Amino acid sequence: MFSAIRKFIRNTFLIANKLRIAICLVAWLFYSCFQAATAQVCADPSGGIVFNQTFGTASNPVSITGLTTYEYEPIDCPGDGQYTITSALESDCFNATWYTVATDHTAGDVQGNMLVINGGDKAGLFYQQPVGALCKGTSYEFSMWVLNLLKTGTCLDALIPNLTIRVETTEGLLIQSIDIGQILQTDTPTWRRCSILFTAPESNDEIVVKLINNQGDLGCGNDMLIDDLQVKQCSECVGQPELVYVPDAFTPNNDGVNDTMSVFLQSAASDSFTLKVYNRWGSLIFTSSDPAHKWDGNFAGTPCAVGTYTWEITYKSSSSPKRETVQTGRILLMR
Repeated sequence: MFSAIRKFIRNTFLIANKLRIAICLVAWLFYSCFQAATAQVCADPSGGIVFNQTFGTASNPVSITGLTTYEYEPIDCPGDGQYTITSALESDCFNATWYTVATDHTAGDVQGNMLVINGGDKAGLFYQQPVGALCKGTSYEFSMWVLNLLKTGTCLDALIPNLTIRVETTEGLLIQSIDIGQILQTDTPTWRRCSILFTAPESNDEIVVKLINNQGDLGCGNDMLIDDLQVKQCSECVGQPELVYVPDAFTPNNDGVNDTMSVFLQSAASDSFTLKVYNRWGSLIFTSSDPAHKWDGNFAGTPCAVGTYTWEITYKSSSSPKRETVQTGRILLMR
């Protein structure tokens, strides 16, 4: 009889263990699929970055006055419906229910800042970012990194941020929208990338990205970090055949993404193309007569310093081959 009881207990334990493994596997698959479904990315990952918001550094912070509906609070632990911008978070916020986050998300940033959001009592818009100088009718990707600040197991009925990204025209007409869903708690502070694809409108070269939190209850949680808002170009400029377009920044850090200075040409004669790049003192550090030969951020085999560089492009339009056009601009080198 005791042998039968032991066998019954053992079999029950094995069945329960297998059931637990199966439940975990299903949950993992659901979470993975859900995460993938809420991320839209460029088919070509080498597209140039045309907008980059890192919120500055501790010594040179960026103001977002007018971009958020929340109230600014200069301390590191803002209250409900408030925000702050900081380079590090200590662990004593709200009885140590928030994670300690020693650095921002931006790679290689020295005392780089991040946006701290403490969710308010109303669901809705909490941040909006205008982005201009886009190529009309061209595909872009907006992305950002988000971190749920609430430690696991610190409170019952934790409130979880639930985000939506909307891309609109300056007149408020919807271009594209995606429900990111809940920014789930993690056992350690973990950044999550969220993104959306959109096509710039034909009527305007400026759009507005709006971040909406669908969680509007007061309580424990609904707190997050946000960093590295970027808009990346996914395709060559369309609808502007005479335009030579250069993104605002590139990151030659050998990660395989945006490592070179991209130049997008439409209907420009490549055999008459010349690119020159100058440093802040006006010294020529790179030249090319081939659009496929891109600047990799080096000079004489040595990496150039982080900063702004001036470029000059000379080309002849295919529609008017006898007329030479000179276009200049600036590009930010980041690492």
